[in-house]
Amino acid sequence: MGTILTLDIGTTYFKAALFDGAGRIVALHREAPPIHHPQPAWWELDAPTFQTAVRTAIGRLAESPGNPLADVSAVTFATQTNSFLLLDAHDRPLTPILLWPDERAADLGEALRPLSDVPGFRATTGVPMLTPQFMAAKLFWLRKHQSELWSRAKRLCLISDYLTLWFTGHHVSEAGAAGLTGAVDIHSLRWRPEVCQRLAVPEEWLPDIVRAGFDAGVIRAEVAGDLGLPRGCRLIVGCLDQYAGAIGAGNITAGNVSETTGTVLATIRCASEVNLDVGDDVFQGPAFDAGTYYQMVFGNTSANLLEWYRNQLPARPDFAVLDEAAARVAPGADGLRVRPDFRLDEIDDVFVGLGERHTTGHAARAIMEAVAFALREQVARLCGAQRPREVRSCGGAARSRVWQQIKADVLNVPFVATQCQEPTSLGAAMLATRALEGTSLASLARDWIRTQPPCLPDPERHRAYQAYRMAAVKREEA
Repeated sequence: MGTILTLDIGTTYFKAALFDGAGRIVALHREAPPIHHPQPAWWELDAPTFQTAVRTAIGRLAESPGNPLADVSAVTFATQTNSFLLLDAHDRPLTPILLWPDERAADLGEALRPLSDVPGFRATTGVPMLTPQFMAAKLFWLRKHQSELWSRAKRLCLISDYLTLWFTGHHVSEAGAAGLTGAVDIHSLRWRPEVCQRLAVPEEWLPDIVRAGFDAGVIRAEVAGDLGLPRGCRLIVGCLDQYAGAIGAGNITAGNVSETTGTVLATIRCASEVNLDVGDDVFQGPAFDAGTYYQMVFGNTSANLLEWYRNQLPARPDFAVLDEAAARVAPGADGLRVRPDFRLDEIDDVFVGLGERHTTGHAARAIMEAVAFALREQVARLCGAQRPREVRSCGGAARSRVWQQIKADVLNVPFVATQCQEPTSLGAAMLATRALEGTSLASLARDWIRTQPPCLPDPERHRAYQAYRMAAVKREEA
């Protein structure tokens, strides 16, 4: 087998990566798609511009020595969800790609209520409730405000569905990404007729739902030629980016837990069934095999907070410098805390108890500890009283041994970071390799996923953090 080309279709960057037969990255390029904001809170990406960004990202890989694209066996992807567009009868875009952060439908919350208040909604869809950022809300908006365009629509595509349609001519959607729209029965992998009726979306507009790792066939010759890919190269349907990251971290067995500390804090647990006893903010969706699900919870207390703080400093030091400074500060950051309701405006809007004695190291450690406590709450919502055996870490923060140790001490659980700095792309490559070779994910995880030495919890520091947290809660309640 040759190399695997992965496309991580994120909101900020598209990442194209090539993986060899041992699961190692041989080439990588990040391309920022030009997102438009024609009105405040609108997020759009033109379909031709999307194709150009993909084409550019792949083309940059070809500039590596030896033309590495010549040996590509398959292309696959990791994707965002609730970003979509409408096409006409000739598959020409009628709308730009409306990205998930788009808030043009912010005033349509009440229109969504009949969809999510139906009996069994959560058990059927795995989604706690719909918000105006979901695809359903923006479909309501388009029907209301662009009726002439709506009358010409014949096909609906999530962003990765559009990629698959472009590459192969097949209109299919990955179950995990489709599931997080709230419009899918995640057990039968079918669009829910009552949702389609409520949205006035004919079922013939919608793609067939397939599971992650589905072989969509050979990439069309004209597309392969345009992208510099070999004839006979195949398109393997990838999956939701958070699920791909879990796979790339080795979180593929029921009970396993992984976390990503990036723009948001996300914790994922692998499960064998949908569990309605978890928290009301937990999303659940179909994973890579029948009878396997991923449970997810998100939060805004994450690495974005440390990045914001770094950007406030005159010298904008490297994160390694902040790491070293935080390591010199004792647990508890000498009383400095992050506000539970912080706003990324002024320093005083972020920290509580800031005094002259507090240094950059205190601030960095306070942020790391706040994220660790937020992570503890996420793990508790997913796992209840049963602690996971370990937590696998992804995202840029996983490179910080200081932060990993703080998390281990706060949760009293070992933390293990992967060596691959692109676990999301790695997970997608594993799915594609399984599809092409029939190798199990468990076998690929053993051979491909290389980990850092674990950060083991220190009992004394864990007790100190427990006392620190109890005192903080009492202060907040006072």
